[in-house]
Amino acid sequence: MTSTSPPPARSRGLAVRSRRAGLALAAGALALTPALQGGTATASAASEGAATAGSAVEWQLLHEEDFADPLDPGGASWTRETYDEPFDTIMDDDGQWYRNDYGPAWEEAMGSFDTYRKEFAVGDGGWLTASLSARDWNKDGEIEQPPSITNGTAGGEPVARLDVPDHTGGAILRPTEQLPDEYRIEYRLKTLDFGGKRNGSIEYDGRINGYDADGCKTQHPWGEGSNSPGWEGDASAPYCEWQDVREGPYGYNGFHYMSIVDFADPAPRNNHFWHYRRKVLMDSFAQHPDRVGGGTGGRICDASTGRYYDYKDSSFNTVNMWISGMPNWTPGQGGLAGNSQWFMSSCSGGVAEQQLSSAGELQPELMPNEDYTFAIERDATGYTLEASGNFARSGEQTLRFHRPFVVNNAPIWHYNTKPEEYDGRFDGDLVQNDKNGSTTWPDQWPQGSAYPDSFVIGDLYTNVYEGSASLTDLKMFVPQDEDQDEDQDEDQDEDQG
Repeated sequence: MTSTSPPPARSRGLAVRSRRAGLALAAGALALTPALQGGTATASAASEGAATAGSAVEWQLLHEEDFADPLDPGGASWTRETYDEPFDTIMDDDGQWYRNDYGPAWEEAMGSFDTYRKEFAVGDGGWLTASLSARDWNKDGEIEQPPSITNGTAGGEPVARLDVPDHTGGAILRPTEQLPDEYRIEYRLKTLDFGGKRNGSIEYDGRINGYDADGCKTQHPWGEGSNSPGWEGDASAPYCEWQDVREGPYGYNGFHYMSIVDFADPAPRNNHFWHYRRKVLMDSFAQHPDRVGGGTGGRICDASTGRYYDYKDSSFNTVNMWISGMPNWTPGQGGLAGNSQWFMSSCSGGVAEQQLSSAGELQPELMPNEDYTFAIERDATGYTLEASGNFARSGEQTLRFHRPFVVNNAPIWHYNTKPEEYDGRFDGDLVQNDKNGSTTWPDQWPQGSAYPDSFVIGDLYTNVYEGSASLTDLKMFVPQDEDQDEDQDEDQDEDQG
């Protein structure tokens, strides 16, 4: 994969400093600064993944969208997906991985329905793209429950409303062009209804963990792998006998507040595909109590005390702030390819740890009168993840963590957007030796490679997640132009004179 040039900047004349450079940090934000030398972290405590206030970049607003203008005024049409141009041959919807695991029965399962896609431009100059995916269950050309991204209002403000009425649909906002080498993306989340408890119960409004209570809802035809629990692992099994997404050992709902993925023009796909394509992300993980079982379900940080509490004692409306690390190059039979997962929170001092640890817990009942801001930055040293708002237990917080590209020889997956940022040291062959076939995908991170950044906001999974959300004030910043910065300083001097 190779990088292409970012779109030309059209300055709106508004400069914004990063919070370290100029904005006061809200309560709970940490301010340790990591050092990065020669592509590896130094041995200081801060460099070992500590939370930071971010880089000293001064940001200039390039694009903003408040969703007051009509969305999809031309009425974009749905087009049947043929998979003639897959994102990869591994775990994309029609990927070889499933054939090697499940055998010929999987192709019959995959062919039992049609998938349709729709995309339309959004915002100034079409800098955003809305991308949707839907399932035509009986292949008659009619989509039974189409997802949508439409105009709406929440808390008296215009919003984009993302609605996914069936878990086999998907709806995301993404950049139309790949992101530049340094950027800040932010927005305000006004409402969220993708699972979790309401008033102490996982069942509310006739739904179970955010899912419609009627009928079967399973991961078919992209199961967790033939050797995973929750089903018999037989791809010829009827739809309802695949792994249940609503309850059971794989029962969970969720939402991607924002992910940075490693390719251009992303579109909704099955959830296993995404576990091999993300760089950094912030998401919700609303587990059903069946999945939690007798364990803790993970842990959640109370940023006001610096102590964790058990996921099982929460409302399940989590905020996970994490990075993708190196994959397992040789998963076992009936398993899946995927990257290691490293979670950051105030309770770990911002150190990214390989243990499910949520940085905070949202309070959907407060929305839309109160909202949450999410942002991701990329600078010359790494990525910064940020979430702010009124969190359960910890109150008003700005949670902000910077992770260098490489810490103690542990990289962020596919971090390099240009070939010269990476020397090939983490390259490897992905090898699958499975029940019905074997394939080797060589050089998954070779020297000379480059992986353009794209952000994804919404429901990007087409075999799990169901619900609705709304957002506004989606903004893109780029580094302040030095010439313009000097001009502004001169203007300020004249004004003061």
